[in-house]
This record gives sequence, C-alpha cells and structure tokens, in this order.
Amino acid sequence: MLKLIGRGALACAVVCAAAGGAMAQTNAQKMAGGTWACTALASDMNVVSKQSYTSDGKSSVTVMVFGESSGVPVKIAAVGEGTWTIVGDQLDETLSYMTATFAEIDGEQNIEAAQNMLDESMVNVLLTNFVAFKGATLRMEDADGVVTDCVR
Repeated sequence: MLKLIGRGALACAVVCAAAGGAMAQTNAQKMAGGTWACTALASDMNVVSKQSYTSDGKSSVTVMVFGESSGVPVKIAAVGEGTWTIVGDQLDETLSYMTATFAEIDGEQNIEAAQNMLDESMVNVLLTNFVAFKGATLRMEDADGVVTDCVR
C-alpha cells in the first residue's frame, strides 16, 4: 500500500497496497496481483483508491482523499506508478511518481500545494503494510495502525 502524509497545516493519509515480483510468484503474490478497489479512514480523511498490480512488480494507483485536516476542508485526487514486492505478510511499495490531478484546500484550488505534499511524502519513499487475504478481499495495516480494506 501507499501512504500519503501531508506536511504543514494539512495531514492526509492514503493507504494502497501491492505485491509481486519477477521471479516465481508465491501464493501471496498471486493473490495480490490484479486490480483492487480500496477504502480507508486516515487522520480523519476518507481515502478511496483503485490499485493495479502486475506480475512484473509494477503498480499503478488512482486515489481520492477528502475530509478535514485540522479543521480545513481538503479534496485531493492523484495518480501514480511504482514498484512493489511481498515477503511473508509484508507488502512494500515505492512510488516513482504521484501527480495531483485535482486539489481543493479550504475551498481554494491549489494543485501546487498538493503536488508538493505528494512529492515530499510519497515519491521514492518505501511504504510498508502488513496484509491479510480472505477470499476476494484484502486487509492492510500500516505501521501507524491505519487499516485499508480492498475488494476485487
């Protein structure tokens, strides 16, 4: 999964997950591959995302974050790509880029602030989640205890 933590007056969190590898795939890698629709509540922010994970270890994500941060209304949409691996129940992802496609902070459009937040907190940062699969569902939890639930 991925985790977005805003700097300054805004604190946002996004959780997305992935798993895979170029070598022979483990059962967990096979289970994680494909496309997931995910939701999470992180730092009073609602997170809705769509992640796709391929067997060659590449990932793509589309995410929407909305809610209030420190009393400030926030809406952010972004897309990104990266790489992922899985060892045991630990999913690691590193995003090579995230691009803000929409941002409204305190009622004002502000793509630049959202892009700076994404660049500082998510791009080229190792994002780790612990995962559990059950049928067509995936539950992830990051080191801060933020839980993300995903379905196929």
